[in-house]
Amino acid sequence: MTDSKTYFSAVADQWDEIRAGYFTEHMRDAAIAKVAALHTTPLYPNAVVADVGTGTGFVAMGLAPKAAKVYGFDASPEMLAVARRNLAAFPNVELREAPGDRLPLPDGALDGAFANMYLHHTPDPAA
Repeated sequence: MTDSKTYFSAVADQWDEIRAGYFTEHMRDAAIAKVAALHTTPLYPNAVVADVGTGTGFVAMGLAPKAAKVYGFDASPEMLAVARRNLAAFPNVELREAPGDRLPLPDGALDGAFANMYLHHTPDPAA
């Protein structure tokens, strides 16, 4: 995780451009719609969701117009600084510095969670 944190902290200001080569807006929106379709009850618009490993807030930005509350968690303060700029127009988004395996929320606080492009950066993805 330390190597990932060092890397993402260093590229925070360029990450949106880098990420666009791997994960587009169309892909993000399709993933969000697919997750919503898996639920037997409507997930949005009353959902409280998390974007674990939010980075610059790209997934949180796709969730914000749909969900009641979006938490964005990331271990990199530099990435969160960019996310704060990117998500300034969304008052329902709360960003917190935290590792993805230790979210500072009580059990049952979320209706859903997204961890896009994140799990391979954790020391124990199965945890």
